[in-house]
Amino acid sequence: MYAFYEWAGFRFPLLGVGIGVLTGYGAKLLSKGTENTLGVIAGVIALVTVVGTLYLMYGEFPIVSIISVIVSVSVAYRIASG
Repeated sequence: MYAFYEWAGFRFPLLGVGIGVLTGYGAKLLSKGTENTLGVIAGVIALVTVVGTLYLMYGEFPIVSIISVIVSVSVAYRIASG
């Protein structure tokens, strides 16, 4: 998401959903835990990653982007635990 921002020169916070998808599939691919635990871990990783990326892009966490964070975490959880 940050690389896209640097490359294109504009911010598109909904790319956080892509981070959630990649995190969920990556956790599923490397799974070693139970389904629910794996989903929670993937969700936490997606949360930290999206919040960190948004902080890098904006210099602070924009509260409007909370939707992107919620969708990213839920997508990562559903993919990894499903």
